[in-house]
Amino acid sequence: MPTPSANQLSSQQWLARQHRASRWLALSASGLLLGAAIVLADDEARPTTSPADTAPQASPEDAGQQAWNERPGPQRQPISPSEQARPKAKLERVQEASQQTQAQVATLQSQLTAVEAEKARLSLQLDLLNRKQADLEAQARELERVQQQLRHSQTAAERAEIEAAALRTEIQQLRQQRELATQKHTAQLTAAELRLREHKDRLGGVDARIQSLEQQLAQREAQIARLEAADTRRAEAKQQLEDRIAELRARLPAPEGGTLTAAQAQAQARRDAEVLARLIREGQGVQNPQLWQQIQETENALHRSQYLLARAQGDRTVYRVRPGDSLARISAMFYGDEETWTRLFEANRHLLDDPAPIPPGLTLVIP
Repeated sequence: MPTPSANQLSSQQWLARQHRASRWLALSASGLLLGAAIVLADDEARPTTSPADTAPQASPEDAGQQAWNERPGPQRQPISPSEQARPKAKLERVQEASQQTQAQVATLQSQLTAVEAEKARLSLQLDLLNRKQADLEAQARELERVQQQLRHSQTAAERAEIEAAALRTEIQQLRQQRELATQKHTAQLTAAELRLREHKDRLGGVDARIQSLEQQLAQREAQIARLEAADTRRAEAKQQLEDRIAELRARLPAPEGGTLTAAQAQAQARRDAEVLARLIREGQGVQNPQLWQQIQETENALHRSQYLLARAQGDRTVYRVRPGDSLARISAMFYGDEETWTRLFEANRHLLDDPAPIPPGLTLVIP
């Protein structure tokens, strides 16, 4: 499985960090709402008035008498209006805090939605990066395999060259040894005839060794010749392949990676049209199947030439003329207007000298 890159790891960490932040914000907002609700519930449960506020109003004399009667006991303090208004103000503050908390929650919800959208977009980008990384790894593996094959081929060629050099060196050394042995035995034969047989025997053994070495030399030379022939064949095959590639490129327009220009395609189409016109003149009134087969092949060749010209010029398509066709009819067929036949005529001036008539079998370029 491919290891994630640094960009992918940073994207994943950023997504995780954003997710944790959104969860924390949501929990914080929930905590604020819960705290505000608890405070509000406590304030509503606590009484806001004292028994003195709910008692009926008494006259000053009755109030004084009641205060005199209750003199020995603890005196109750009445609740002031500021103390009565304090719970209401606190309630208003709690409500205001609740509204602010709700606004913060709405803001956090929108931020959470944006974070989720960003997370989805980054997930798509991460999947795209993973696919691109897998494609690049597959291409790298294929390139490594091709390079390994090339290294094996180079190693084999170098090994063969080293062996051939070693064989040449050995052959040269054997030739030198043979020359030295021959000189030595010749000198010994001229110096003493008594040792002639001994020297002959030695020379016989040397000749046998020389013959054996010459056979080995012939085998090695034959092997070298085979290797050189194989190299020659590979070079010829390579040249043939390069010639074939050049020929194929010459048949393709330049926008498609070839070397065929619009002028070359136009010249070839003109030649094919001239051959077709000549064959049609020769075949009029003649029942010759071979001639009409040549006419058909020439029409197909002209069709191919015009098709290559259309591709080289970036034209729309080509059209083979049928009996009864005219430039106006073909123009209406492709452009919906018979008056644009001049456009077809100008695009095929290399084939047409006159806009009418058009011989059947002729292929026209449709710009």
